[in-house]
Amino acid sequence: MKSKKIALLVLASYIIMFLYGCEEAAKKPDVDAQRLASVNPPKEMPNMPVPYGGLVLSIESSAITADEIINPVQTKLTELARTDDYGQFIKTATPVVSGVLVQKIADIKLYQKAKAALPENVDDEIIDKVVEEEVQKFIARCGGNYSEVEKLLKKMGTNWQDFYKEQRRAILVQSFISEELKDEKPVTHSELLAYYNKIKNQYYEQKGQLTFRVIDIETSKLYEPNDPNASLEQKARELAAQISEKLKSGEDFSDLAKKYSHDYEAANGGLWKPVVPGTLTKPYDEIEMKVQAMNNGDVSEPFTAGGHTFIVKLESKTPDESKSFEQVQNEVEARMQFEKRKKTVDEMMNKIIAQVDLTYADQFVEYCLEKAYIDYRANLAKTEQE
Repeated sequence: MKSKKIALLVLASYIIMFLYGCEEAAKKPDVDAQRLASVNPPKEMPNMPVPYGGLVLSIESSAITADEIINPVQTKLTELARTDDYGQFIKTATPVVSGVLVQKIADIKLYQKAKAALPENVDDEIIDKVVEEEVQKFIARCGGNYSEVEKLLKKMGTNWQDFYKEQRRAILVQSFISEELKDEKPVTHSELLAYYNKIKNQYYEQKGQLTFRVIDIETSKLYEPNDPNASLEQKARELAAQISEKLKSGEDFSDLAKKYSHDYEAANGGLWKPVVPGTLTKPYDEIEMKVQAMNNGDVSEPFTAGGHTFIVKLESKTPDESKSFEQVQNEVEARMQFEKRKKTVDEMMNKIIAQVDLTYADQFVEYCLEKAYIDYRANLAKTEQE
C-alpha cells in the first residue's frame, strides 16, 4: 500500500527486533540474567508497556496494537472481506483502518497534552480521588451491584483496571478541553435566534402524519385467461362492493386486506407506514385526499383512481407541530454551545494530528489489513467445517 501516510509514529524495525529477540533469548538457557537486567531500553521508549497482539506502534509512552485498531471495525472489515478479493479488500479497507488509527493517535496525543497542562499543585492523589468518585457514581447508577457491574464491564470488553485507566484519561482530557474553552464569548440573543431559524426545520418542526390501512384492488390483476372478454373494471367494482359489505357487517379490515388486497402491505393487514401529506404520487395521492376528510377509525366507501379501486381505513391523524424559539431557547443554546465546542475540539485534534511525524505508518496499516483478512478466512474455514 502506497497511500497517503497516516499521522503517527511507528515502532521502528530495530525495536521490533529488540522485542522479539528478547523473547527468543529467554528460551535459551545460556543467557546471563544479570547482564540482561542491566540492558536499558532506548530513550525513545520511556515506560513502554508490554506489547501484545502482534506488530506495535509506539506513541509517546503508549503502544497501539493491531487488535486495538481492528476490533472497533471488525464487522465492517468482515463485510468487505466477504465481498472483495484480497487486492480489492486492501483498497476498500484501508480508509476504514486509517480512520481508526488517526482517532487513536489523536486521543493519545490529546491525553499527553492534558497531563502536561495539569497545574503543579494537582498530584496523582487528587486525581485518583476524583476518579474514584466517578467510578462510584457509575456503580451507583448500576444499582450498587458489583457483580452486575463486572458483567457489564466484561460485555464492554474491559475490566476494573482498564476501566479506572479510561476514567482517568477521560477526566484529564475533559478538564484540559474545558480549560481551553474557558475564554469563549457568551452567545447573544440575536445569535441564538439566527441559529434557531437555521435548525428549526430539523429539530423543532414536525410535519403532520397520516396512518391508514388500504385494501387495493388492482384492476389488471383480475384478468382470467378463461374469461378474456370480461370487463375488469366491472369485476373490480363488484369485488370492492362485496368487501365493503363484509366490512359493514363487522368483519376485520386487516383480515380482508390480507385476503383481497393486491397492495404490497397486504400481508401486514394493509397497514402503511405513516405518510406525510403531499408526499404520495398518483394514483395514491387520492388516498391521502380521502383520509384527510375522515376521522380516526372511519372506513371509506370504495373509490377508483388510476386502475385501482381502494378502500381505506384511517388509523390516526396528527397535525403539524412546531415549537417557538421561546419554548426551546435553553435547548437551542445548549445545541449551539455544543456545536461551537465540537468545532473547537475538532480543530484542536487536527492541529495535534498535523504535528505528528508521518514516517512509518504504511507498514503498520498493511499489517492490520493482512491480519484482519487472515482472521476472516480462518473464521470462515472454521464455520464451514462446523
